[in-house]
Amino acid sequence: MNFKAEKPINFNIDAKKYSYLGAYFVKDRIAHFVKENDRKADKDILLGAFTDMSLNTSDKTLVLDEADEKALNFGLRNISPDSTKVVVYNELKGKKKDPSTLNFKVYNSDFTNLILDKAVQLPIKSSKFSTQSIDVDNFGNVYVLAKIFKEKEEKAKGQSEFYYKLVVINKDDKAKEFDFDYPEKEIESIGVIPGANNTMICTGFLKILNSGFFGKGKKTLISDEMFSANIDCKTLELKSSKKYELEGLYPEKPKSNEDYVPYKVRNIFQREDGGSVVVAEQYKLVVVTRTSQSGSYTSYYYYYCDIAIININSKSEVESVSKMPKYQLNAGNPSILSTYYNNKVYIIYEDLEKNAEAQNDKETKRSTKSLFSSSSKNALFLLTVDPSGEMKKEVIYSYKESKIRPRILSSMVISKNEIILNADDQIGVLKITK
Repeated sequence: MNFKAEKPINFNIDAKKYSYLGAYFVKDRIAHFVKENDRKADKDILLGAFTDMSLNTSDKTLVLDEADEKALNFGLRNISPDSTKVVVYNELKGKKKDPSTLNFKVYNSDFTNLILDKAVQLPIKSSKFSTQSIDVDNFGNVYVLAKIFKEKEEKAKGQSEFYYKLVVINKDDKAKEFDFDYPEKEIESIGVIPGANNTMICTGFLKILNSGFFGKGKKTLISDEMFSANIDCKTLELKSSKKYELEGLYPEKPKSNEDYVPYKVRNIFQREDGGSVVVAEQYKLVVVTRTSQSGSYTSYYYYYCDIAIININSKSEVESVSKMPKYQLNAGNPSILSTYYNNKVYIIYEDLEKNAEAQNDKETKRSTKSLFSSSSKNALFLLTVDPSGEMKKEVIYSYKESKIRPRILSSMVISKNEIILNADDQIGVLKITK
């Protein structure tokens, strides 16, 4: 990796103050996003500009979106799996009982064609809901995932107090709707992930509904059932919808709260035989507010724990469930990055070097960010999982031997066997050759 260019960039913006929001690398150019505020008009403006790989700026700076400065999430965006479509969006809250309006624009990747421009009030009757994510597919369809709390008349015995709705919006007047609500179950985690052959997969984990006065014991805290709905992006029809009972994700006899961290799907890979491989990770945010005579303060606890790999065959049968124990509480470098190459799953993550030989929860030492923790105690790990579900864990390098600290959440898979590792002051390539 040879150094190519570095210089200040002039975006041809008249405003004295503006915010740089980030960039996408598209083909042989870099698309930059910049936000400015027009104080006289009380509005925010989202601008787009291009540079080539030598950082030469294009002549024009394009206006991509404008909204009242009270608009929520202004300037947020997403890009399609094939990098040909970009959606920018914002949300304008309605007054009192008026519904919120979701405003979004879909462009082609060089911003020369406005494919979709809509202001939509989501088809949700309940007054209490929150937008969870907004995605765009390769055709320019927009996917809005919302969590909805049921009104009194909607609540039924044996059902959760909330459900999720996936709304797909395109040029048609009427949006497509997909509801996710399961009897005797509660959705513990959910997400929208691009699938193979122009599909979008809405997937997550379920747990038993805690319905009685005493609930149903500790089983209600365990998310051991996965659901997956496959949507065809061309027709916007539901191709398949499955639930999978999973065993082995939790200890046989869970004891502490750390044993009940729910799982979240991180990636779904398509196998050559028509099956799939699901990579999931335990994730939980716990918010604790304490009050004393001097006032109140809030603490946030982020848990990133065990890694699960689930092999599913072409008949939608679970072939194997593999779990690698991990424990990260408010860690400085949390979570995982995964890829699928030559019928194997490769996962990189940071952990205590002491955990190199740990194969179960009892042997696993806790990785945390605290006053007494030190990054030199950690190492960069590679977890390899073969088609049978057999796992192999190895240390790529120990942090005692190097000052380089790659950041997992800002690193990126650029091809099936190459990962760009982004460190504090340098970058590098991890290449899988097996």
